Amino acid sequence: MLSHVEITARVTVTPAAHFVWSNRLEYSHDCFVCRRVGRVVQLRHGMSYGLCATDEHPAPIRVSAFDTTDHGAERALRCRITSWWAPFDDLTKPEVRASELAAEPRVRLHYRVGCHTCRDNGIDDWLGLEGHLASGTGPVTTPCPRCETELLTGSAPEITLVG
Repeated sequence: MLSHVEITARVTVTPAAHFVWSNRLEYSHDCFVCRRVGRVVQLRHGMSYGLCATDEHPAPIRVSAFDTTDHGAERALRCRITSWWAPFDDLTKPEVRASELAAEPRVRLHYRVGCHTCRDNGIDDWLGLEGHLASGTGPVTTPCPRCETELLTGSAPEITLVG
């Protein structure tokens, strides 16, 4: 069965920040290829498959949509993950049954952020900070590691099963 999950996330950036979403993410998925429940799958927008963390085998899951919006200080990401899914029992824990959307789905979205204050002061590596937003975490505040200027605040991404 073909399954679709939508992931949304928002951050608020300060005027000192230069922010871009990364095209890579990690998502918890019940992989019917290796028959394991709750596997971390590495995904990149533009790749036709994901990599299951069990043994880095190709998994029939991909990022099928990746949209970013910029509304003033708010930056939003909406991505759709499409996968082939079939019911199965976990290979090592037969009492655990796979589901289309995990009971506690998890995702980690990556981003890069730079500091205009450091850039304006002649720092060469002003765009070097990589960060992420993850499910199950509270609000995130990211300061510049050099000058301590606040760059962004964000909250945990939302995951929704869509038809």
